Amino acid sequence: SGSNASPAIEEYVNSGTGFAISSDGLIVTNQHVIESANEIIVQSSTLGKSSQYNAKVVLEDEKNDLAILQIDDTNFSSLSKIPYVLKNDISEMGTKVYTLGYPLIDTMGESIKLTDGLISSKRGFQGDISSYQISVPVQPGNSGGPLFDDEGNLIGIVNSKHLNAENVSYAIKSNYLKNLIDLLPNPPSLNRYNNLENSSLPDQVGKIQNFIFLIKTK
Repeated sequence: SGSNASPAIEEYVNSGTGFAISSDGLIVTNQHVIESANEIIVQSSTLGKSSQYNAKVVLEDEKNDLAILQIDDTNFSSLSKIPYVLKNDISEMGTKVYTLGYPLIDTMGESIKLTDGLISSKRGFQGDISSYQISVPVQPGNSGGPLFDDEGNLIGIVNSKHLNAENVSYAIKSNYLKNLIDLLPNPPSLNRYNNLENSSLPDQVGKIQNFIFLIKTK
């Protein structure tokens, strides 16, 4: 669900979503978003401002459709402290969830979008134990976006939708991302304190959106 070829992204032929896991610019997305890319741009677009940075692939997990990028640009200094935590425990059916991302940028524009829903099943497509089935509406371009629960815990990574069903989407469980992070040569110290707990959804989004990136590749 990541492919989104469009004149709106100039010479770039694919787009998706990514999110930061460290202040020094480690970005998570889907492997299929950056597959075979010769150039990767990560773009932050909030409050009418847009910043673009070059990025490179640090680690890929094709089986679980995950990739970790590193912002590699002389114009980049640092991000603020990551406000969310990565949840290792499996979330239950009925948990309220939401995602932030950049769907269909050719028609919907390059501002960040929010959609929400529930965990419909603790298993994904054809009973895949590595994924959740969710009722969150996603579109091409949402791939690689973070899935949060209603307390602002990062519980998954959006990666696909069921084309023959209404509002059936899938997200890779966050513990698979944790396993990939542990394989980095110098794993970052992940945030252990959830600064979003007991905050309203608008407050959570306000704190999170600066860490969500539009990814363009060619």
